[in-house]
Amino acid sequence: MARITDHTQGLATPVLYGVEVDPVIQSTVDEPDVFARRITHMRSYLGAYTGAFRKGDTVYLSGRLVHMQGSEHSGFGIELTPWTATESYLANLAR
Repeated sequence: MARITDHTQGLATPVLYGVEVDPVIQSTVDEPDVFARRITHMRSYLGAYTGAFRKGDTVYLSGRLVHMQGSEHSGFGIELTPWTATESYLANLAR
């Protein structure tokens, strides 16, 4: 589960939302609760999420863990893309 902290780049595809991750339910990394604090962004190439969220919204995320470099948004993020998802991908509004 994550809370949207920044939606200023959510109006064009790919969208980039700032997030603050709460609990990690399932993970393939060691110590997921510690690592969760390092996840700061959600990037989506799915047009359905363009303009979908606002600061303060809560979302459930399931996607590929990526490391983003070369911008002010460097760090770890969750990426939602139809090209890399082997199963369904989620970013449902929790409210």
